[in-house]
Amino acid sequence: KLQVPKLRTLDVFSGCGGLSEGFHQAGVSETLWAIEMWEPAAQAFRLNNPGTTVFTEDCNVLLKLVMAGEKTNSLGQKLPQKGDVEMLCGGPPCQGFSGMNRFNSRTYSKFKNSLVVSFLSYCDYYRPRFFLLENVRNFVSFKRSMVLKLTLRCLVRMGYQCTFGVLQAGQYGVAQTRR
Repeated sequence: KLQVPKLRTLDVFSGCGGLSEGFHQAGVSETLWAIEMWEPAAQAFRLNNPGTTVFTEDCNVLLKLVMAGEKTNSLGQKLPQKGDVEMLCGGPPCQGFSGMNRFNSRTYSKFKNSLVVSFLSYCDYYRPRFFLLENVRNFVSFKRSMVLKLTLRCLVRMGYQCTFGVLQAGQYGVAQTRR
């Protein structure tokens, strides 16, 4: 049987690790680093992935440190360097795109939407071989698809080939009909 090395993965906005777990179960990647600001979710990730370095800091602060040449954060955790990350995955917070959010034009939601730009900044800096950006269905249609179009345009200019789609969660083993 051919042994294919697993992709060294960075999971941004990792939550408790569902996206990383899917890649792990598929045998595709090994998540070496994860970034999650909400401590309970970060702790769950740590407990389920003891070999992963989990950062509980603002992803923008961490990227700024790496770009400034820092090797570790303030807690002494080793930061992934350019060339280390083969796969980037993440699901930027989606409150601004969600149909459940009645306040999606307010400043807080605009900030949450800007976290897509943070994910793109990680793609631009690390230039991983592969990436997966996950979000809610309304990401495709929000503001007449402007966010999707800008995201794709940025990624294509970085040299990536991109495909997008709306997936049915139930077709991937999740006990729900959400898209």
